[in-house]
Amino acid sequence: MPVKRCTSRGKPGYKWGDKGKCYTGPGARAKAAKQGRAIKAN
Repeated sequence: MPVKRCTSRGKPGYKWGDKGKCYTGPGARAKAAKQGRAIKAN
């Protein structure tokens, strides 16, 4: 699954897939990608 755009409390952000946590602010895309790597490693 790719990193996708999302919104959390009206702020734009990124998440991994459809059900991941929505990260906002600086480094949001990197955090979502890191979550994806952790999911794949499991």
